[in-house]
Amino acid sequence: MIEHREETQITIKIAAQRTGLHPRIVRRCMRWGLVSQVLTEAELVELRRIRRLSSLGINLAGIDVILRMRQRIQALQAELERLEASL
Repeated sequence: MIEHREETQITIKIAAQRTGLHPRIVRRCMRWGLVSQVLTEAELVELRRIRRLSSLGINLAGIDVILRMRQRIQALQAELERLEASL
């Protein structure tokens, strides 16, 4: 039996409190597409990652590039694992 877990939606205010970001920054990240419009625990992980990158002096445009490259690398690693398993 497959369980379908619904993730609890988190408000911008709560997300900001739990990640240490200002609510305005959380909204901006949502507008930029760095996190989805429906905030869940997975988005909080990304927002914390964004906070760490921001603390290093990287602006949102740079963070956007870094996160997209990270996603691409993960996709390529998964594809490589799939190909290796099929050999």
